[in-house]
Amino acid sequence: MWGEAVDGLGRAFPKNPEQTPAERWSSRSSNILKKLAPPPNTYAGRSVVVEKGDVGNAYNRLQGILARNDVRKELRLTERHEKRSDKRRRLESERHRRRFAEFIRKKVQLVKAIRARGA
Repeated sequence: MWGEAVDGLGRAFPKNPEQTPAERWSSRSSNILKKLAPPPNTYAGRSVVVEKGDVGNAYNRLQGILARNDVRKELRLTERHEKRSDKRRRLESERHRRRFAEFIRKKVQLVKAIRARGA
């Protein structure tokens, strides 16, 4: 009547009438938990895996992560006290710049799409 049940990946569940629903639940839960990443520890967001002793590549990846997250900028900003009004003005300016850059990006994509159509 309802067809076969499928999991989140579209695979059909095996029909196993000798298992109770609780047994099926526990077996599926244990299988899924094995595939998940371990819970984060104190170093979770601050470490990069060194593969096959290649420290240089790992260091470059770490530098890229730090650059994307503006860690140096944040560190420089926390060296001295920033007045509330100055901080508010700076954050407003940064927000405006981000929004303006996104607006320009969308306009450029629109122009490229129009040119690609042959107009």
